Amino acid sequence: MTVTTSVTSKAEPRRGSIPLTIALALAAPLSIVGIAAAYGSYGWPAGLGALVLGTAVLAAGLGRLAGGTRGCLAALIAPLALLIAAAAAGNVRDDVVLSAGPTVTARVVDVERTPGNRGPSWDYRLVTDDGAPVPGGRLNQHNQDLRIGEQVTVRIDPDGTARPKRPEQIDLGTDLFWAAVVLLASSAAVLRVGLSARPAPSAFDPSGT
Repeated sequence: MTVTTSVTSKAEPRRGSIPLTIALALAAPLSIVGIAAAYGSYGWPAGLGALVLGTAVLAAGLGRLAGGTRGCLAALIAPLALLIAAAAAGNVRDDVVLSAGPTVTARVVDVERTPGNRGPSWDYRLVTDDGAPVPGGRLNQHNQDLRIGEQVTVRIDPDGTARPKRPEQIDLGTDLFWAAVVLLASSAAVLRVGLSARPAPSAFDPSGT
């Protein structure tokens, strides 16, 4: 008489996956904030360096967790996701900086139209009453309600680390909300990958007579 018993063992998390998942879930939002801070404070070379570093860490970690095709896909998506998320965090940083900056009345001396996926935008080059360029670059708007020679009130960062904005364009509460959503989503995505990274169940069929 032959008895065949099929036993399927419960899948266990891959060794080291839980600590790595927790570490990456913390690293994702920190990388996003770091990219935004580096770019805002030190310019695009520092922002690019932070992006490369954050991408390398997350891509390697996600590749280790997911493995195979999923790991390669996660590694490819990581830089784009970080860049988009850092833009959201950068808006918060700019709002904070501009909220603490002075309000000035500037004059429009040049206008440039920039096409975009969600419609065109307009960049206004501004100067102060004494003819000096407004620090931080051009004022960007999605409507063309200013003409050359007109005056406009803007909040500026004297150090030039943030673009000037009209007071009504600064919406710290909304930008904080979306930045929080992005940061939490990045951690949730990493947790999802890490907690689903389980090996296939193993089955064995011991036979006895």
